[in-house]
Amino acid sequence: MRGTPTVLITVSPEVSAQMRPPRALYPNGFKIGNSLGKPNIKQLQRNVLLDALNLLSENTRPGSFVTKEYPEYGEFHEHSKVKGS
Repeated sequence: MRGTPTVLITVSPEVSAQMRPPRALYPNGFKIGNSLGKPNIKQLQRNVLLDALNLLSENTRPGSFVTKEYPEYGEFHEHSKVKGS
């Protein structure tokens, strides 16, 4: 491998696809500004980051995205709406 290996974590795969990143992770359902998850959810943030770093050891095709589901993101989001209501 030459150069610096990179991984893109994107919440907008349609826009990011135009750049054809060498590796990209799309955490499905995450909002803009929450690429690693909501604040104060350390385990979720760690999981997203580890999943992204694991892409460095996979054979990926430039411009393709690995989509991952993180149910705990939605659970936290829903819990926050109920709590704030």
